Amino acid sequence: MGRMPPELGMILILLLAPLVVLFLHAVLARLRRNAPPQKVAFHASLGGAVPVFFLLWESVFRHAGPLATYALDVIYCVIVYSALSYIYFHFYNMSETARRIRILCEIEQSGSVSPEELTSLYRTTDVVSVRLRRLVSLNQLHEEDGVYSIKGRTLYWAGMAILFWRTVLGLDRTRDKP
Repeated sequence: MGRMPPELGMILILLLAPLVVLFLHAVLARLRRNAPPQKVAFHASLGGAVPVFFLLWESVFRHAGPLATYALDVIYCVIVYSALSYIYFHFYNMSETARRIRILCEIEQSGSVSPEELTSLYRTTDVVSVRLRRLVSLNQLHEEDGVYSIKGRTLYWAGMAILFWRTVLGLDRTRDKP
């Protein structure tokens, strides 16, 4: 049986790169519990480059000859890894900060806001109503006589994946609940 073509090895390693970042993120999240969560995710993305590029070097580039013959491949790998890390970071960041961004936008638009004013601007009943309407319009919920039931399962399973992800990272699954 022959050796795997270098291009295939390169692609497989890059496809596994997000799992390396996830694993490193899970470890760092447990070791650095008091650090800002976004900073931990960013450091996991940066740190994940070490094992990924080590694997690329050992399995693809080590025996490839002079750097000039594979320089474009290295640049390609850096760009792809950077893009995957960027996506991972922002996917995580969205799950972490969505509510906080709305609060920041409200304060910016008003100039300054007391906690009481912010609470009146950020009414939970409005938030729930807006989200329920969106879920109905996305065919994820069915509403009949003011009672909701599950219609589609796409977002449900995405939510379950995020809850699993939070568990893998060692984060409290209930932290953002009222």
